[in-house]
Amino acid sequence: MSVSKFSCLMALAVAVFLGTGDTAKANYVLTATLSITNAGSVTNAAGSSLTVDGTTVTLTNITSPVLPSVFIPPSTNTVNIGNITVTTTATSPPGTSFTVNYVDNLVLVNTPPPGTAQTGTFVLTGTLTLSNITTTSGVITNVFNPPTSASGPFAGFTFTGTALNFASPTVNGGTGSLGGILSSTPLNVIPAPASLVMLGLGLGGVGMIRLRKRHRPRA
Repeated sequence: MSVSKFSCLMALAVAVFLGTGDTAKANYVLTATLSITNAGSVTNAAGSSLTVDGTTVTLTNITSPVLPSVFIPPSTNTVNIGNITVTTTATSPPGTSFTVNYVDNLVLVNTPPPGTAQTGTFVLTGTLTLSNITTTSGVITNVFNPPTSASGPFAGFTFTGTALNFASPTVNGGTGSLGGILSSTPLNVIPAPASLVMLGLGLGGVGMIRLRKRHRPRA
């Protein structure tokens, strides 16, 4: 392959890369605001705690970048949408048993560049059930209420979010978490003007090579 032909093909490859690269990555911030509800009333709209017979359940809000912080579609990421701690002073069986209904307001924000400015929201509800909680034992389960997923165009991409995961906290110990899966695929990608110029140069170079071969005198 001649040097000129190689150079033109390289220009074409670079043009295609630049035409898609800037719009195929973006920085997103995911915020999860949790509230405990009882009989339809919000206990605390900025993170919540509820105490029953000496046992306290605390839900903690989340504000964190989607991992990785530079999100390159197509990609799938596990995201944290809330933390849970349980503490108790109950020392003997049968312990404490009750349920906690909660609301989790999820907000996804993209601030360009790159991508487009957009904010998306999704409201998730669920129920935590605590059974026979003492200082040394107990069972904590979670059920997400439908709808547990949402999908649609967002900031130049098609996003799908699904609430799937639950990591139970340890009583008087480790923090548990609510979790989900966030994935995206790019929508139609429109190259930037500078990239279009490079793409044109690359295609023009390939065309010149073909034209030169066509008119090359035969030996």
